Formats: sequence, C-alpha cells, structure tokens
Amino acid sequence: MHSLEGSHFSTVRVSADRLSRGRTFFTVLAVYFLVNMGVRVVLPHALELDEGEQAYLSQWLLAGYGTQPPIYNWLQYLAVHLFGMSMPTLSGLKNMLLFGAYGFYFLAARQVLKDKRLAVVAVLGLLTIPQVSFEAQRDLSHTVAAIFGSSLFLFALFRLLSVPTLASFLLFGLATGIGGMTKYNFVLLPLCAMLAVLMVSRFRDRVLDWRILLSGLVALLVVAPHAVWLLDNFEAASSRSVDKLISADAGTLAAISRGLRSLLLSSTGFMALTAAVFAISLREKLSTVMRADDDWSRLAGRILAFVMAVLLGMVLFGGVDDVRDRWLTPLLLILPLYLTLKIDAAGIDISMPLKRLWVTAAAIMVIVPLILFGRVAIDPFTGNYGYVNIPFDKLAKQIEPELANDGSDPRPVLIIAADGHLAGNMRFNLPDTTVVVSHQPAGMVTTAVSAYRKAVFVWRRSDGTVPDGFQTVFGRYLKTQGLEGLSANPVILRFPYSWGHEGDQYPFAMAVVDLPD
Repeated sequence: MHSLEGSHFSTVRVSADRLSRGRTFFTVLAVYFLVNMGVRVVLPHALELDEGEQAYLSQWLLAGYGTQPPIYNWLQYLAVHLFGMSMPTLSGLKNMLLFGAYGFYFLAARQVLKDKRLAVVAVLGLLTIPQVSFEAQRDLSHTVAAIFGSSLFLFALFRLLSVPTLASFLLFGLATGIGGMTKYNFVLLPLCAMLAVLMVSRFRDRVLDWRILLSGLVALLVVAPHAVWLLDNFEAASSRSVDKLISADAGTLAAISRGLRSLLLSSTGFMALTAAVFAISLREKLSTVMRADDDWSRLAGRILAFVMAVLLGMVLFGGVDDVRDRWLTPLLLILPLYLTLKIDAAGIDISMPLKRLWVTAAAIMVIVPLILFGRVAIDPFTGNYGYVNIPFDKLAKQIEPELANDGSDPRPVLIIAADGHLAGNMRFNLPDTTVVVSHQPAGMVTTAVSAYRKAVFVWRRSDGTVPDGFQTVFGRYLKTQGLEGLSANPVILRFPYSWGHEGDQYPFAMAVVDLPD
C-alpha cells in the first residue's frame, strides 16, 4: 500500500516538474496565441473599434495621436509598412505583444522566486484575469500595450532590486519610459512601486542610489518626443479622458458614492476570479499560504495596497467617479505574482496546486477562442450584429472604380469618412488610398483637400439606420475647407451583413465630388 502511495506521489511530482518547465508553458502559450490569431483571420475582416483606429492612424508616424500615448501606433505603423495592411498584421502585433508580456512576467517571477518552478504559476495566473485573457483579445489595443509595459516594468523593477548593476538601472529607466508611452495611467505604477520599495528596508537603498537618476534620465529620453507634443496639445489630448473619469457634479456626495461603487465593482471584477482560482487550487494549504510572508511578498502586497490607496484618493479628493476595469489593468497586473510570492514564502509542495492551475488555464485557453468565434457566429440567429459583421468591404468595392485615373489629372483621390471607425475600415480595404476623418483626432492636423482631384465622402449611422443628409454630416468640414458651395449627389447603399441572416442589410451613404484645381 505504501509503495503504491509513494508511486502515486512520485508520479504527481514528475508531472508537476514537467508542467512547471518554462519551455512547456511557452510552447502551449505560443499555440494559444496562434489559435487566437487564426480565429481573428477566419472571422469577417470588418474591424473592431480599436482595430479601425490603428488601421486609420497607421497612415502617419507622429509624436502624438489624440487621447492615448503613441507607442502602439508606432509599432502598428512599423508593422503595416513592413508587412502590408492585412488582418494577420493587425492581429499578429497584438498577439506578439501579449506573448511578450507573458514572457517578461515569467522573467519577473523567476527573478525573485526561490522555487523557480513557481514562475509558471504566476504566468498561469494572468490567464485568470478576464481583462488580460479575453478583453485584450477582443479589442483594446492600448490596453494590450499597457499589459506589455507593466510586465516589462515589473521585470526591470525586480531585476534592479535583486541585481543592482548599472545595466539594471538603465533597464529600469527604459521600462518606465516604455510603460509611460502605453497608457497615461501607467505612471501610477512606478509611483506606487517606489513608495512600496521605501517601505521595505532591504530594498530602500536602491531608490536612494545615485544611479536612479540615470534611470530617470533614460525614462525622460524615451518619453521626450511625445512629452513635447503633449505640452502643445494637453487640453485636446486629455479632455476626453477627463470627461470619462470626472462628471459635471464632481465632488458631491453623489459623485463620490458613484466613484466608490465603481472602484469596488471594477477592482473586484478584476481580482475576484484570480483570487478564487488560487484559493481553490491551494485549498488544503490556503491558511498556510495566507499567513506566509517575506520581503518580496510584502513588497508586492504594498504595491497593490498603494495602488488601491491612490485610486481611493482620486475618488474621494480628485473627483473621479467612473473607474473602469481596463483602466486598472496595468496597475493591478502584479496580483498573480503577489499570490505566487505568498506560495513561495510558505514553502509548500506545489505539485497538486500546479496541476489544478493548469487545468483551469487549459480550460480558459479553450474557452476564449471559442467565445471569440462564437459571439460572431451566433449573430445571424440573434440579429444583434457586432462591428465585425458590418459590410465595410462591400462599400470599399463600390468605391474602387472611383479611384481609377485616366491620366488627365495626376492628383489622387481622397476618401473622407464621417467617423474614425469607418475611416479605419476604408483604409484597411483600400490601403493605397489616403483616408481622413471629417473631425480629426485631438491634436492632429486636418488634411487639406487641395492636393486631391476627387473626394469620396462616406458616412453611416452606427446603429444601422438610414444615414443623415450630406450637409448635416459634412457641413462644418466643408466650411473649414472653403468648400461651402460644393454640390453633391449622395446615394444610399445597402449591403448584406457579413455572416448575416438573409435579408438583413446595413446602409451606408456615399457622395463622389470633383474638387477644384
């Protein structure tokens, strides 16, 4: 009997050793991201909101692009100009960044864990965060960049604290700068991290080391191009974000109450599943793990505590009353690593918990692509069509004949769209044609029409009803371009939805106008 039990536990340990190998995990992870990429390529090629924004903005390499930092836009510009505009290009960049984020998270964990096998546990924990495993795959380009930036920052931070060489300080500055270029709220993470480091005597000297000034210099150099742009366009770049976070009645008891409720729901929604999965996986040893502590787990726990304290302060004293879960993503990404550090401090046998986490992670890696595919596949049966069902490609085919040039006028054709999502889809389907929006994103210069011989105006109503009239939609734009007297003969075009029910159609409006010399 004892020999059978010994054989069983030996088998469990051998299996756990295999499951804890980084090579095994990243092979599975690579397949997972390739599957997600494949699902996106198979689905209709109409773009989601953020995909459309990236396709549209990839026409230009600028220091700033509206209300978000530009690093994802720069990478997308590079990818499009290297590989061409295609769905694999758009989806490939996103999945490569996510794969890189998991990689740096793994390296961050290995940097500080005594039991290196636990690094896989930390990374498996990322899959239990819905905003990371599902929402980042569905859309949210800048959140993907922020996930990558936070993972890189955590690796650089723990590298600096454990191996304080000059290279570590320089890497820390680079990671901080890159993170700051992903989402503006990222800046709270290094702030909270530095406060947490000061609270742990073992690490305090790292912050007081003169080489931290070099870190700051490197970070400033990374953000400098965008920072200069931001100084000139601060109001335009920040107004939309401020409006989302702060309402007109900011500071009132009602606003504070809304903010507290929003913070509670968002933070719970972000952390609850991860905490539950870890608790169930560790059920026999949960009390031991919760009591365990060491310098690294205290540091990670204090980073989380400072983040929540700062967010609470923003609600109570800063007027913030709408805290969204995706806004928390770069700030609370350390949660699985914190829980893993508690496990490491407890020194328990991880064989069974690791197997349970793998089962959960495997289920998530199957469920996510199924949901991504299924939510589009069922649209014909529900009649509730999403962005990827809208027949932008058919509108683009209708425009194609207008792009032909008989040689009498060498000037190109300009497509003018009424909204950024429509513009991005036109650029995606007609990548050799310049596409602009009648209302350019904040801080971007409006393109002059004088360099073009013809303009193709396109517009729609996002709810799929009949579009408004030409002058109603473009009147202000025509005035700013000095084209008030321009006459147009708009037409309404109706096309069937992609993967839609027979008879279901989506209307667009189009007007082709010859421009003066």
